[in-house]
Amino acid sequence: MWGSDALAIRKIRFRQSGGFAGLVRGCDVEFNVLDDADRAALERHARSGSTTGAPSEARDQIVYEIEMETDAGVRRLAFDEANVPKDLATLVQALAKRSKPMPP
Repeated sequence: MWGSDALAIRKIRFRQSGGFAGLVRGCDVEFNVLDDADRAALERHARSGSTTGAPSEARDQIVYEIEMETDAGVRRLAFDEANVPKDLATLVQALAKRSKPMPP
């Protein structure tokens, strides 16, 4: 579907932390419930091997982490709200809305 170099991603673990209050929120989502564009974007990031965005100099930024359970092991993306990759912005917003309070 996404080419022979596609990773089989099974599950997404989303966490957001930081901000002024330092709260941790998150959710777990099955990969197959995501839309095609979000799945393709996550697969591109998982294949690229990039794990973090450049840190922002701003204080009290919200930090987002996406862990992907793949057939090649866990792939992790982390970035703050000033450095959300453009192709993941819609997905991050949707996952943030689904998120519930989590233990730190």
